[in-house]
Amino acid sequence: MLCMLILVMLASGCSSKTLPDSPKNEIKPGGQLVYGSLQEPNTLNPLLSDLLATAEVSSLIFSSLIVNDARGEWLPDLALEVPTLQNGGVSPDGLTIKYKLRHGVTWHDGKAFTAEDVKFTWQMIMNSGVNVISREGYDKILAIDTPDSYTVIIHYREYYPSYLTLFKSILPKHILEKEDINKSSFNRAPIGTGPFRLKEWHMSEALLLEANTAYYRGKPNLDSILYKIIPDTNVMLSQLKVGALDIVTNVSSSQIDQIKGIEGIQVVSTPNMIWEHVDFNLDNTLFQDVKVRQAIALGIDKQALIANVLKNSASTAVSDQSPLSWGYNPAITPVTHDVAAARELLYQAGWQQGMDGIFAKDGRKLSFSLSVPTGHKTRELVAQAISYQLKEVGIQVEVKMVEGKIFFDDLLKNRRFETVMYAWVAGVDPNNFNLWNSKKIPNRNNQYDGQNYSGWRNAEIDALTDQGIRTVDIEKRKQISFRIQDLILQECPIIPLYFRNNIDVVKKTVMNYQANPTPSGNLWNAWQWGFAAK
Repeated sequence: MLCMLILVMLASGCSSKTLPDSPKNEIKPGGQLVYGSLQEPNTLNPLLSDLLATAEVSSLIFSSLIVNDARGEWLPDLALEVPTLQNGGVSPDGLTIKYKLRHGVTWHDGKAFTAEDVKFTWQMIMNSGVNVISREGYDKILAIDTPDSYTVIIHYREYYPSYLTLFKSILPKHILEKEDINKSSFNRAPIGTGPFRLKEWHMSEALLLEANTAYYRGKPNLDSILYKIIPDTNVMLSQLKVGALDIVTNVSSSQIDQIKGIEGIQVVSTPNMIWEHVDFNLDNTLFQDVKVRQAIALGIDKQALIANVLKNSASTAVSDQSPLSWGYNPAITPVTHDVAAARELLYQAGWQQGMDGIFAKDGRKLSFSLSVPTGHKTRELVAQAISYQLKEVGIQVEVKMVEGKIFFDDLLKNRRFETVMYAWVAGVDPNNFNLWNSKKIPNRNNQYDGQNYSGWRNAEIDALTDQGIRTVDIEKRKQISFRIQDLILQECPIIPLYFRNNIDVVKKTVMNYQANPTPSGNLWNAWQWGFAAK
């Protein structure tokens, strides 16, 4: 699932304001909006699926304790305010989080929403018999107290930096507590507290969602949303051209030129936190000299890749944090393309350029493979472009296409590669313990746990990442993140390439659409959407 991830503030200084009112005078009431999707949900229980379509539709049906707005700020949803150290919602040690809940919220069937629903959602997630996608974070919770119907007190076993990201969908206890959740009919006919309720689901065609007239913020502007399934990009483009769709999100950059020529639509390009990168296998002797790694980084022209291959639908990645994150260091100096400097580093490392233009040392050419998972045409084109760029430096790169399952389940997991190129979804919290700590180099001894696929071993990084997951003070954590970014640039265990943009197409008559590069997704404020008054 392409969860678009960002956080501006966490335990300190989080926004507790409410969502802005919709400018109703600019919107005509009612109407049906048609939303085009390449994918169909496989369930409407968001805890049982990692499909983007499931996340999108379920975000209309269910509510969160808190949500991110389009700027990445946390806003209360079912909660009355975002818990912070300042308002007493977070204990000084970060182990106790208190949420005060809204009164008067009801489920679509009219039953009252209470603190028991929040506690039940956690219990369901932690039930080993339920096939949830992830228990990450929830498994750090020791207990949940509900002293009254509108108070939830969460006790953690250990400090969990990303605590605000939990409870993105609350499910009803009164319906599911006696159900086999894996097989429940609820998964295809859910009951939520969100702005829309499911009316019909026509398989392989569309899902019709009607406005929840009892929604706690008031009835949505729209009467309904038709979530239309169109798995063919060419058909999607044709329907855009004839005006049959009002919104299409996650459009491929290869279609931008065609889409821009369609009358009556606007293209919304929004930076997100999915970042593409090249990893070195640091156990390979070819990459154990940092000057070689730095030379390869200097030889890659990121700006040319973004302009020529991605049609400017991406932004340069400097390190492991997006500029949209509070953990990003704005003073960090990016690596710029410099062929002469790259060659100079190789000469300093004892490499000499041969008659064929390729550097060599001790009878070994500076030649390696770049493995890329299949199924992503743009990534494949970027990999080929990198190969051409590095050849100009004097470095030979063979691009190898690897079937996706083999790539992720074998090549990465067992570290059977020289270099690889793929994407990570950045967390809403700058904690990257799983990526950089040496304990997270996957191997037989740790049951292949972790994503430190490069095999980066650095004592200072280990200390920083250990400290980061135990530090509650936001300013101290920010400085830890800044230092980690410095070390990534200095040691170059990976080469960050770019952060992708979300490309959305929206009719100009649609009001209040706000692209959202956060876990809340682009339908986060669908209750405010509407059509322009004529």
